[in-house]
Amino acid sequence: MPGMAVSQARLSALARRIITQFRRDPRTLILVFTIPVVVLSLIAYLIELEPSDITVGVVNEDVAVVSAADPLIVALKESLEFDLVALTAEKVEEQLRQGEIQAALIFPSDFTQRLAMGQEPSLNLVLEGSDSQVVGYIRATIGTTLPQALARVPEIESRFIEIKPSFVYGGSHFGTLDYLAPAFIVLIPFLFVFLLTSVSFLRERTQGTMERLLASPLSRAECVLGYMLGFGLFALVDSLWILLFTVYVLQIEYVGRLSVVILIVVIMALTAVNLGIFMSTFARNEFQAVQFMPLVMFPQALLGGLFWSVDSLPWFLRWLSYMMPVTYANWAAREVMIKGASVLDWSVGSNLLILLGFAGVFIFLSSRTLRSEVA
Repeated sequence: MPGMAVSQARLSALARRIITQFRRDPRTLILVFTIPVVVLSLIAYLIELEPSDITVGVVNEDVAVVSAADPLIVALKESLEFDLVALTAEKVEEQLRQGEIQAALIFPSDFTQRLAMGQEPSLNLVLEGSDSQVVGYIRATIGTTLPQALARVPEIESRFIEIKPSFVYGGSHFGTLDYLAPAFIVLIPFLFVFLLTSVSFLRERTQGTMERLLASPLSRAECVLGYMLGFGLFALVDSLWILLFTVYVLQIEYVGRLSVVILIVVIMALTAVNLGIFMSTFARNEFQAVQFMPLVMFPQALLGGLFWSVDSLPWFLRWLSYMMPVTYANWAAREVMIKGASVLDWSVGSNLLILLGFAGVFIFLSSRTLRSEVA
């Protein structure tokens, strides 16, 4: 057909133009080739990472004069990879709620008696329960180590001891999605709001709208705040839609007040808006703005407590997580939805104040860099 012939010269010219365009854009090349390597390296490191700083309390309620639990506890201390500390039954729940221990292993009063009668005894494992990764790690480790410890105690003939788990927070009625929901509820709106804001704000600059606004009596701070309010309204609606869909359509389990979760999501959305405005000032085109998304989002998804507990990270990654707003939003949402905390509890209120601080810092940085970037 006429006009359908393919010209090798024209194709080559077009390909050279695109290649030249990339060569003249070193920022994009750095983002394209550096970020995937960094993210993959981080994922490869974290996949092999196991929870650390785990402390398990041990309560020996055995009433026997010569308790068979004592040598088993010694064998467990030598075999387990986490710390075992002696506790009284009255202190278990208090220390679990305060986070001083993550679980408690309780030897019942008839432990030795049941062994002497040839019966299989049982142990009670009380778990704090707010972190599914830590819960799974403790249960798996104790389940694997207990038979090994029994083999080292010849006076105990039984080679099977039942472990009965119970939970302070969460529990068997909480599924994997229920544990992950708090993090997803704050992370997904943050991702989309950040992307929307950064691209839209960049478009305002490239179309000359920002130059005309800055030539008006509007100050830089007023300009940033005005855009924040405009984008913030859409961000609020989008965030609430995701939250309500998660709660009522996916029907996740939660125990706290939904109004507090809404407050967390609203503050997180405003933080995302301001971060998007700030980051867009460093982009020259929409492609660069989109490339900032993995730079901002992947570290927060990996280090913000979604898949790995922040307390389990090595110190250099833990400090990075402390610099990310998703970490504090995730902590606050988990405290509400899994532990039932209120906005007046320090574990929630302090994280909300930190999120507000992030939003304030991004507003300040955006107003300081806006005029120079537009110029």
